[in-house]
Amino acid sequence: MLKIKLNPWFFFLLFISGVTGKILSLVVGFLSVLLHETAHLLTALGFGYHSLAIELFPFGGVAKMDYALFNDPVAEGITALAGPVESILLALLGKAFAPYLQIPEISEALITINCGLALFNLLPLFPLDGGRMLRAFLASKLGYKKATVLVTTLTRRVIIVSGFPLIILTLRGVVPPHFPFLLFFLFVAARQDNFFYAYLTQKDYKTRLLEEKGLLASKVWVVEPGRKVGEIIPFLSGKNYHLFILTDKNGKIVGEVTEEQLFMLMKEENAFHIRFAQVGSQQKKGQLLPR
Repeated sequence: MLKIKLNPWFFFLLFISGVTGKILSLVVGFLSVLLHETAHLLTALGFGYHSLAIELFPFGGVAKMDYALFNDPVAEGITALAGPVESILLALLGKAFAPYLQIPEISEALITINCGLALFNLLPLFPLDGGRMLRAFLASKLGYKKATVLVTTLTRRVIIVSGFPLIILTLRGVVPPHFPFLLFFLFVAARQDNFFYAYLTQKDYKTRLLEEKGLLASKVWVVEPGRKVGEIIPFLSGKNYHLFILTDKNGKIVGEVTEEQLFMLMKEENAFHIRFAQVGSQQKKGQLLPR
């Protein structure tokens, strides 16, 4: 069952809205954010990832989903895109039905809030939807670890560079007063996800799928002897089962490593620095665990 959590600061915002007479905008904003986050959850569910809860903050919300999703670039990218798409569609519906509703205050708030919600979330800053889409795109080329480092570093640099000009624009009334606070929260929230934990969660998810279906799509990697285990781990993403074919300097196949064997290797001390050449030699001696 879906849980909705209200951050304590949300009640403070509710009080301020009541005092200032902005309660209508708060209600429309509350429902808009709730639908935005629900779009994320339903899309993740369509990919087979179960959702945990939606937590609403004074300036937005967060959909808490199965951590395995963050090891599946395609699913994460489309799930992130679903929120802004829903907000844009809701704004268009508000615009289309405004003449029939005859409630200009609600129609205007619905259009304004959802347009702002969509555009703000499409910024390529982590952990906004745009930042998650950018990371998902980079992860397929660089691996999750490097992609996350790049996107979080970009986020913090953009916020630092734009901070002072935004304060000036806010004081002049050009930018909404809450915008600098949003960027501050982003700066604090732009931390790196635990990609290794996401991989382990994805591995458990694939094990359940294998038990249910009896088969899994596979991805085969050809690994040169000089590569280290730590270089490969960040690329283990998605629902595919990974199989590693080990080659020597002449391109001759000398062995293979399955995901299970790789997982056992990672439990060893300094596992991330083990070279696949060592793995191949251990296999020949029968020192690796059998499949």
